[in-house]
Amino acid sequence: MLRGLALIASGPVLALCAQDCAAPPDAVAQLKAYLSYESSVSFGAPGPRRFSFAPAGGDALFLQHGAPGSFRGAQRLVYVSRKGRPLLVAGCPSDTPWTKCAEDELRNVTHDPADPRDRPIGPACELSVTVPEWRPSADSDLKRALASEALQELFEFGYANPRAVYVRDFNVADPELDFYVVGAEGNESLQGCAFDAYRRPHCDWHGFGQSPVEKLKRQIMTRPYKLFPPEAPANRPGR
Repeated sequence: MLRGLALIASGPVLALCAQDCAAPPDAVAQLKAYLSYESSVSFGAPGPRRFSFAPAGGDALFLQHGAPGSFRGAQRLVYVSRKGRPLLVAGCPSDTPWTKCAEDELRNVTHDPADPRDRPIGPACELSVTVPEWRPSADSDLKRALASEALQELFEFGYANPRAVYVRDFNVADPELDFYVVGAEGNESLQGCAFDAYRRPHCDWHGFGQSPVEKLKRQIMTRPYKLFPPEAPANRPGR
């Protein structure tokens, strides 16, 4: 399932360079981590992908060629990588230049007023990206600290005194954590977290809309990472 904003772009909107270009390594790593996570929840698959890349005032804009099958043929996914911020995922109408659409979506999310001068956007070029197979991070001090901090945020969000809390075992670069909570009376809840390991708070909380609850629960409990009560370190996934 798509996590984030729905974006879409159109057919041939910019002339592309014949040779592959070099995008900022941090932006490419963020894109790979996002797509790797998506492949692990059956949205896309690991392996080679083709993109158009354009720099925009320090941000990196990516247009994916060949959107997942759930998207109409006229739609393409667009990604905006911003230093120190979660990846913005959007979609642009086929009659709109994809770079302008990405910029407009970014302003909508950040609530920045449109700059009448419009910041310069570099020419687009072709980029090859190999999406790695998703794997959870091995047990580490960082992973345990992030798990503890996310759990505390869940408590503060309103899930006080649970009987048990699980997330699907995670990679610290994942953009999502999905929580399965068993309340004190045995009632069950699912809670979504748009996750960012490098900022506090780590979670922007959300529900799951029309997503099937039992399928989400199975995804979590097929590879559970118990947050509460905490597991002994020797029993942690990744050991």
